Amino acid sequence: MKSNTILYTVFSLLFLGIAACAGPEKKAVSVPDQLKSLDSLMMAPSGEIKDLSKAQEFIVLSEQYAETLQAKDPNQAAEVLVKAAGLAVSLSNGEKALALYQTVAEKMPQQAKAPMALFMTGFVQENLLKNLDKAKTAYELFLQRYPNDPDFADDAQNCLKLLGKSPEEIFQQFEKQSKETQKATQK
Repeated sequence: MKSNTILYTVFSLLFLGIAACAGPEKKAVSVPDQLKSLDSLMMAPSGEIKDLSKAQEFIVLSEQYAETLQAKDPNQAAEVLVKAAGLAVSLSNGEKALALYQTVAEKMPQQAKAPMALFMTGFVQENLLKNLDKAKTAYELFLQRYPNDPDFADDAQNCLKLLGKSPEEIFQQFEKQSKETQKATQK
């Protein structure tokens, strides 16, 4: 029995010694700090994305973080999702960008970023996913919900006017309007 106690004491001391040699535990890094670190690692000084894997990691972590924030700070959750969605647009990942923008526009309509998120669903449908019918629906829904939005109402109206037109057709339309404006001011 005495030998068991000695053996137990020796193992305990050995375990404590190994634990002490392992050094102090690393302090957990907060999610905002992780996002900040990923942001600096993925972006070049020019503003271009230099590390696609870090950018993808940023999007995934942002989505998870926003989920935890939604109950206690929905405004911050919307901010995080919109930033991740913008990054997905930069990566030409239309499906992910659309999903993130839709989350804000549909599940957080009272948040300040909701109008922009809804507008961007139209933009993503039009420019990345090339789905003009869904883009039109999104722009119309935006104008229905936010007809006087100071940032995007005019843009949504212009997008609807120009939807599906080639760059040449748009240029010709602007040229025609410019000539008409000049004639009207000369009278």
